[in-house]
Amino acid sequence: MKFRLSLIISVFLLVVTPIVITGLVTMEAAENALLYRAAPGQALQAPTYQIDRLRENIVYMLIIGTVISLTGAGIFATGLAGSVNIIKNGLDGLSRDVNVSIPPLRGVLGEIAASINHMAQVLRETRSHRDALLTSSPNGIITIDRKGRIVLFNPAISGFTGIGQEQALGSDYRNVGLDPGLVRLLAAVLSEGTMVIAREETLLRPDGKSLAVAVSTSRLQSDEHEAIGALAILIDLREKRLLEAQVLHASRLAGLGELAAGVAHEIRNPLTAVKGFTQVLEEELAPGDERREYTAVITKEVERLERIVRSLLAFARPARSKFQKENLPEIMEETLVLVDNGEFRRRIELQKSYEGEVWAEVDKEQLKQVLLNLLINASQAIEAKGVIKVSIRRQGEWATIAVADSGCGIAPENFDKLFDPFFTTKEKGTGLGLAMVHQLVELHQGKVQVKSVVGQGTEFTVILPLRQGGVGLG
Repeated sequence: MKFRLSLIISVFLLVVTPIVITGLVTMEAAENALLYRAAPGQALQAPTYQIDRLRENIVYMLIIGTVISLTGAGIFATGLAGSVNIIKNGLDGLSRDVNVSIPPLRGVLGEIAASINHMAQVLRETRSHRDALLTSSPNGIITIDRKGRIVLFNPAISGFTGIGQEQALGSDYRNVGLDPGLVRLLAAVLSEGTMVIAREETLLRPDGKSLAVAVSTSRLQSDEHEAIGALAILIDLREKRLLEAQVLHASRLAGLGELAAGVAHEIRNPLTAVKGFTQVLEEELAPGDERREYTAVITKEVERLERIVRSLLAFARPARSKFQKENLPEIMEETLVLVDNGEFRRRIELQKSYEGEVWAEVDKEQLKQVLLNLLINASQAIEAKGVIKVSIRRQGEWATIAVADSGCGIAPENFDKLFDPFFTTKEKGTGLGLAMVHQLVELHQGKVQVKSVVGQGTEFTVILPLRQGGVGLG
């Protein structure tokens, strides 16, 4: 309102003042003209009523011009003030929401409004890219201002810390539940400018869980190089740790394989001699001689050692895979025949679930060896009676083969050692079965997953590519 009144007064003064001045000058000129002398010593005396009439006409003209000017100034000022208010309200709206736009206007103010809308569009696009970057970033990002209030807390760091974004934003970073180590790093960079790069830390979450991360911190500065806050970026190290564990496991298996091959060769020759001399001794003993029991035990144990040696050699130097397109349910059925004997049927209820025909490029004999080991383990995990479920599914470009039992389950402390050679919880086990399963599945470019609950059972899932070249079969 004040702006509109000032504008009206300004326009009025700019328009009316020249009119008034022009009218007064005209009146003076007219009077002088009426009193003009025709010749020296003779004056044309105009009647007084003519001069008064002239003055009245000029005053009327000034009044009419003033009224018209004032009306025009009001109309012009009202329109101009309305356009300016539209721009002002639009700018106020943009300060709260960048999606606000100013309606189209005419003239120069219209060009100004269009320029403002264009800048707002550029700002929206920039903010959209920034928000997409922060939202989709796998790295946790947190920023705080000079007072310690959390300004930015992206979804990744919310997942790392277990603290919701709504809870964190605007809160003091020292009181929101962040890990004490992270709080110390933020305090150091905020107060002293101390930066760290990729320091490995273990985050403790409010729910008691922990997470290994690499933390980098730095100070935030304005264009004038004034400290305005602090930034911390967290990188999840779980994938790195998993890869390191896999490399370590592969190196250990390679070393054990070489050792196993050497030991197997060294043991095989003495076993052959022991078995041969035992057979000679047995032939020299009379049919009823009680010492034949000893030679029978020796022969049995030698044969068991020979089986272990063969397993060692198979683990150390597996046969070269021969991949062919095979129907996985058929391979499972052929393997089940090997274990589905009388004792198995008496104790085990077998449940099968196949998703029709599932074709994949596999080495049939190696896969049968994998399935046989898993089925034997499942059967041995069931002490009295129980259920074994086998299922085969196709998931995209992968095939999954699951063998689940209702047995005793696996203790949590044994999970990390399941596929280690010679690790076993069975009295007569060799500890090579699951090691060979892992090795043969890896030769197929696949992986093995395990889920188990003590007292409820275990499920092994073998995941294999449908095609060894990486492209699924039709």
